[in-house]
Amino acid sequence: METFNISTTNNDRKRLKTRGNFLKCIPAILFAIPFSIISCTPDGAKKTTQKTEPLCWKDIRVGELPPEGAYGGIDSLVKKWNLCYERIETGCEVTDSITRLQRKYDRSNGIYFKSLEKKLGKNWKQQFDKELQVADRINWIKINKQIDRLN
Repeated sequence: METFNISTTNNDRKRLKTRGNFLKCIPAILFAIPFSIISCTPDGAKKTTQKTEPLCWKDIRVGELPPEGAYGGIDSLVKKWNLCYERIETGCEVTDSITRLQRKYDRSNGIYFKSLEKKLGKNWKQQFDKELQVADRINWIKINKQIDRLN
């Protein structure tokens, strides 16, 4: 007559039970794998798509702030011409970091202006500057009248 080791039988039961539970989990695991792969894309790819922004004209203004409304001419023309324009006021002190930033923006502006040449024509900047001179004259006349009223 053969004797059975009860502890071995209990271990076998535990193993079979564990395997059965594992087999029940396989559909859930197979379902979860694609989501973990999708959510584990490198951060660099996300950052480059988020940081990519359209080119824009970055205009650094150094010096004392002008009177209120002084930028009305350029602001209205930027809207009229549908340009991307960002004005950056730096204050009176010119530092190395501002100089580096200016060089960086000059390169970026050059690329943006080239793209505008394709869109608006080769002489778009000359036409824009002519319209800006007229708009600024009108705008400064208004500003001077306001200043005279205050004095």
